[in-house]
Amino acid sequence: MKSPLDPRQLSGPQLSDPDFSRRSWEGTQGVHAQFVDLDGPAIQLGFSFDGDSRRAAGHNLPTRGTAVSRGMVNKLVTGVEPNTEYRVELQIRGTGLMWGIFDAEHRLHYRGLAAGGPRAERYKGQQTPGNGTEWETVTATITTGPRTTELNAFCIMAENTGPGYCRRMDVTRVGPAAHPARAPETWSAPPPAPNGFPVTIPAVRRFEAAGGRWAPADGVAQVTVDPACRDALGDVAGLVAAQLAEAGLARAAVVRFGTAVPDGVHLTLGAVDTAGADRVQAHEAYSLRVAGDGVHVVAGGPAGALYAGATLVQALKGAGALPQGTVTDWTDQQWRGLQVDSGRRFYSLAWLRDHIRDLAYTKLNTLFLRVKDSEGLRIESDVLPGVVDNSPGGGHWSKAEVRELVEFALRHHVSVIPEFDVPGHSEMDTLVYPEFMFPGGEGEAAGWDYSRADVRRLLADVLRETGETFDSAFVHVGGDEFFGQDHPSALSWIRATTGDPSATSVDAYLQLFNELAAAIRADGRGTIMWNDMINGRNRAVSLDKEILIAYWAQIYESLSAEELIAEGHQLIGSSSDLYHDLWPPLNPDDKPNMTINQPLPEYQWETYLNPYVYSRGWSEPARLPAAAESGSHGQLFPIWDDAHGWAPEQLLTRTLLPRLRVHAQSAWNSPPPAATFAEFDEHLRFLGHAPFFGTARVPEQGSRVRPPAG
Repeated sequence: MKSPLDPRQLSGPQLSDPDFSRRSWEGTQGVHAQFVDLDGPAIQLGFSFDGDSRRAAGHNLPTRGTAVSRGMVNKLVTGVEPNTEYRVELQIRGTGLMWGIFDAEHRLHYRGLAAGGPRAERYKGQQTPGNGTEWETVTATITTGPRTTELNAFCIMAENTGPGYCRRMDVTRVGPAAHPARAPETWSAPPPAPNGFPVTIPAVRRFEAAGGRWAPADGVAQVTVDPACRDALGDVAGLVAAQLAEAGLARAAVVRFGTAVPDGVHLTLGAVDTAGADRVQAHEAYSLRVAGDGVHVVAGGPAGALYAGATLVQALKGAGALPQGTVTDWTDQQWRGLQVDSGRRFYSLAWLRDHIRDLAYTKLNTLFLRVKDSEGLRIESDVLPGVVDNSPGGGHWSKAEVRELVEFALRHHVSVIPEFDVPGHSEMDTLVYPEFMFPGGEGEAAGWDYSRADVRRLLADVLRETGETFDSAFVHVGGDEFFGQDHPSALSWIRATTGDPSATSVDAYLQLFNELAAAIRADGRGTIMWNDMINGRNRAVSLDKEILIAYWAQIYESLSAEELIAEGHQLIGSSSDLYHDLWPPLNPDDKPNMTINQPLPEYQWETYLNPYVYSRGWSEPARLPAAAESGSHGQLFPIWDDAHGWAPEQLLTRTLLPRLRVHAQSAWNSPPPAATFAEFDEHLRFLGHAPFFGTARVPEQGSRVRPPAG
């Protein structure tokens, strides 16, 4: 029962600057949105163009007629109550607009819903009321879910017919829900895992209880480091100590080098006994012995020591006092990560740093960043400066900013791997550099003319530059969804190159990536590519087996994951079944893979809780047979933004949390701590985000040793 003095009931729903009169971005996020005066203050969504120009004023990319010219504005609504009806009112002007209000927790568990308009699959050709030249007032109502505390009011230029405008967003409380739903009771303290140790995410592999309990003494948490491990563990110890203090588990934390002290946490390196386990990532393994005099950690490497700290922070947060005994923890999965589609939209460095913290908190070790797509390039480039997005509302990161991000990630033992997609996903490349494209290629068949030696050298140069910018162990070169393979130029080139008149367009495609991989290898880096079109129809060229295959679906004539492994390829998964697609769900009957609800966490828990499960495209996913597991090296959780960047970072943080937590449990491949997602959900809510998440503070230091990603 809520108190009548609940501040949410007193204040009602709150939006910052609802009429845009303050021209403030506080509590507001825009993509390709700007303040304008149009019968008063307003937000312009999308771009306006003079005459037949392809470039909007102040923009460097030829965005007219492309997805880049769309836009979004979104306001966070706070002071919201569960099981309550709210009304949103917006004043809008233009055609091709979507508008409404979104509840990320409309139904258990994490199935969101938006109320508003227009309602249509993919929203093609839809228009707002009237002729688009006058201001219209539009309204909708939504009933919040049983756990809802925030809403998001939005207006989106969904078509590239812009611009569109919004000049006011109001949200008012209508009254209690007619049919309120019940939420689970909030825990004061969570129950332990079946093995008796407090639940952590991911769960620990093994716990052997010794009887008795231990709790840190009030005041200062002391982290001591074996002096022989000073260089390897000194920075990790500082990070662990800072996280203990930030999580409220100690008023202060001190790092010392020497022997263990009473009630302290002692770190050292050594062999971890994982007898009976296969394919152990030894540098990430650790043992954590809880005794009456404190906590004693032996780690296989600095990453293992950091993960022991994450286990300690989560366990103390959940239990306060820990059962004495020994945790032995390890993983058999080399790649465990998050894939972010930064090619189609710009992500702030603050958002990326937060999720690097979160990856380390849950023992995930890789961040994939797709830095180039049809919307432009997100990183500074000296090789292809023409496709770098300098446009207002777009954006890119400088090389210096990338270096700082990579350094931050390495302190948290997270590898950042860039993806620069070639030869397809090149709509913007085609517009900026038409002289380097296949003659006559348009739309999805537009792409770099790799039959030309100068073009292959240019692509190799930009991929090598990308690897150098990120100082990454691998470069992802794309290779997906290119439908211009059968161009006559490609066929002529590969037949002349191989001297084989039966060589196919698939041979030409594989030859391109073999040459790119060789150029990248010359810099000491590995190559990753998607599995598209790797189908065994080649006659003269075999794909370099050192290229790591990122497998997303058995689609576009690809072989299955099992078949590729049988051919000698090494795989990591990035399943299309798990795409967190950022499409707004304006209809409760929309297919899950068309909305930000994808994947439903219950489905993820029931289907993908094992890292050896791979997508089969339009068919049900399948687990690899045991004989093929040696060719599978981990899984990525994929965020895609095929729409136009409508989801604000704040909302994406909320929708990503439960899905990334299930992924962390699956990728670590330890016994799950709960029988159902509903039970697991309560744990992930209780444990929350990593220490320092959502803050600008960066006091922690971590090891700068590059994690061995390959």
